[in-house]
Amino acid sequence: MATPSAGRSRVNRGSEQVRERLIESAIAEFAAHGFEGSSGRRIAAEAGAHQSQINYHFSSKNDLWKASLERLLAELDSALASNLAAVDESDARARFSASVQGLVQFAARRPELNRIMMHEGAAPGDRLRWLVDNHMRGRHADLMSAWDALTASDDAAAVDRDVVYHSLVGAASLLYANAPEAVLLGIGPAGRDLVDRHAASVVAMFLKPLNH
Repeated sequence: MATPSAGRSRVNRGSEQVRERLIESAIAEFAAHGFEGSSGRRIAAEAGAHQSQINYHFSSKNDLWKASLERLLAELDSALASNLAAVDESDARARFSASVQGLVQFAARRPELNRIMMHEGAAPGDRLRWLVDNHMRGRHADLMSAWDALTASDDAAAVDRDVVYHSLVGAASLLYANAPEAVLLGIGPAGRDLVDRHAASVVAMFLKPLNH
């Protein structure tokens, strides 16, 4: 097989960098304006690219939206896996606590995911169906399995099973998704100390105290 020339490698790297910038710009745009209100022109301008490059890298606006969501969800999965790596797989309580910590840390760092979810979750549609069927249904099932293990070990707080998923996601993320409101209320959502206290508080909402 022929080895690509150095010039070709530079072109490929440059093209991939443009694609990455477009995804990051799209994440911010979709989070701020939703899918319908988003602008390809603004996405390209923020990425330092031409609007035609969106069509080159993505077959459609919907394709760019999917790539943006998949980027955020992959980062979320990585954050959770990193926290869980140091936890005993047989310790349901510790694994739940580690997952909550990872979720809160991610929500603080990447509030765009939950902002996009609030746009999409407000009305039924093809994008929401794709998101639930391909990404959220499995995550929901994993959380409910973990919750059932906590219930079986009598570690789960008195939270109705049907509201656990949305209650946990909201408790972990709303502070950062609504950061401008939090700032006006005198809360600084960017501080690491608050993130740590927040994670501990969410764990306390869903788990009974030790030695109860």
